[in-house]
Amino acid sequence: MLSELVISNFALIKDVKLELKPGLNILTGETGAGKSIIIKALDMLLGGRASTDYVRYGEDKAIIEGCFNLKDNFLAKEKVDELGLELSDDENIILTREISVNGNNKSRINGRVVTLEMVRGITQYLIDIHGQHEHQSLLNAEDHLRLLDEFGAKDLMEVKVGLINLYSKLQEKKKKLEELNYDERERERRIDLLEFQINEIEEAELKMNEDEELLEERKRLSNAEELSQTIGKAYSQLYQSEFEQSSIIDQVNQLSKEIDSLVKLDNELEEVAENLKSINYDLEDVSFKLRDYHDEIEFNPQRLNLIEERLDIISRLKRKYGDTISEILDYQDTIIKELDNIKNSQIRKEELKENIDKLEEEYLALAKKLSSKRKEMANILEKNISKELKDLSMMQTVFKIDFKERDTYSKDGIDKVEFLISPNPGSKLKPLAKIASGGELSRVMLSLKTITADIDQISTLIFDEIDTGIGGRVGKLVADKLDSLAKNHQIICITHLPQIACMADNHHLIMKKIVNNETETVIHPLKDNARIRELARMLDGSLSETTLDHAEELLKSAINKKRNK
Repeated sequence: MLSELVISNFALIKDVKLELKPGLNILTGETGAGKSIIIKALDMLLGGRASTDYVRYGEDKAIIEGCFNLKDNFLAKEKVDELGLELSDDENIILTREISVNGNNKSRINGRVVTLEMVRGITQYLIDIHGQHEHQSLLNAEDHLRLLDEFGAKDLMEVKVGLINLYSKLQEKKKKLEELNYDERERERRIDLLEFQINEIEEAELKMNEDEELLEERKRLSNAEELSQTIGKAYSQLYQSEFEQSSIIDQVNQLSKEIDSLVKLDNELEEVAENLKSINYDLEDVSFKLRDYHDEIEFNPQRLNLIEERLDIISRLKRKYGDTISEILDYQDTIIKELDNIKNSQIRKEELKENIDKLEEEYLALAKKLSSKRKEMANILEKNISKELKDLSMMQTVFKIDFKERDTYSKDGIDKVEFLISPNPGSKLKPLAKIASGGELSRVMLSLKTITADIDQISTLIFDEIDTGIGGRVGKLVADKLDSLAKNHQIICITHLPQIACMADNHHLIMKKIVNNETETVIHPLKDNARIRELARMLDGSLSETTLDHAEELLKSAINKKRNK
């Protein structure tokens, strides 16, 4: 529901605030007072195309702001949540539109700058404007199927839910088949490539950590000469005595004997003597290990060449398949599975095709069942709307719901639905958008909304020019339907007929006045005598005693009618 509309510096409007309530909100005023400007401003707020021509002369920008309550509007609240926006505690959102003369226009929702697409995504569930404006769901043929399904909700819902589930399964299977069903040449090329890669890795017979072990061995073989010389020298110095110099072990052994002989003289040297003996044993052990290591040093250029070749193979595989042997082996496992999948894809393709054929049969059977039920609902809806249109003085109007079959499957079934109308006898049935005037379109929507009032989630309906081409008698019928519709919707209606205006729950007068030599559009809420005077003006333009009495009687009658409903 739209609770408040604030407009600043828009066309003739300098600054107005329109407070709206549930029920039937009527806007009246003389021709040219600015009623259409209010609707145009609201249209731009809802995401319509902006024009700098509407910025008030001498001002930099126009600002339009509306406060909407989403308490019972589940679709709008879902969209708000989807866009990552937040509602206030009282479940309100505030829409703001700035239109600047420099073209730097902005839209905001609860203070956050948003795109027009985001605005339209939410406002499509908030308001329907019916007249010479956008935001008319009847002008969009894509919405006609939705409106029909909403009308037949109880009878159609179970079948439609089943169809949606079948469609999802069908699309899933088709997607899997498409993934398998790529070009046969590409399939063979992929098989050849995978087989080559698997063979290349398998022939290498890789072992975990093999590269690290080979690098260590290569290091030893490459430095065998230096190792042999250094180890041989160390062993010789430790163990082998020469003519001029005894070995280190012999020297330590001699020193150990000399200190050991002194232990008899001083017991405190016993520990030192034992340490020297231990050192001597350790040095002997080290010298034997050096001897053994020296004996095992290999001078093998052939082995070194083999290692280099092996490391080259591993390096080449790393460049292709992974940074480590572990990654190469993991890749091998992956492509073995892929190759198996590709080679077995033909079997799975056949299985998928069978599943798809079965699902398509089920889908078509259910889609035809849904279509049949829709056509039953369409017949009922056509009769109901025709009856409503006759009540609204469209006696000769023919309303028809046209069915065509879709070329492709969809979650909505096989039906394409469009509302057709022939407003005059003998004229051809044509789409609403091509043939209906603003007043006719408003009355068609009024008829449709009257029928679908209990199921429609769009809470606010705006009717502009709904009284075009009708008189007082039909005006009363239109007024009664608007009043009935206002029980479940917020209705905002611009009218020139007192028969409609008298049924208002809230009545606002739009008028022009001159302030400081400038013309401004202003809005006044009307109560009691002010309402009677406005109704009198609408009756014949005068405020004679007779007209005022007539207006008062009209208002009393309307109030009594509303009380008795």
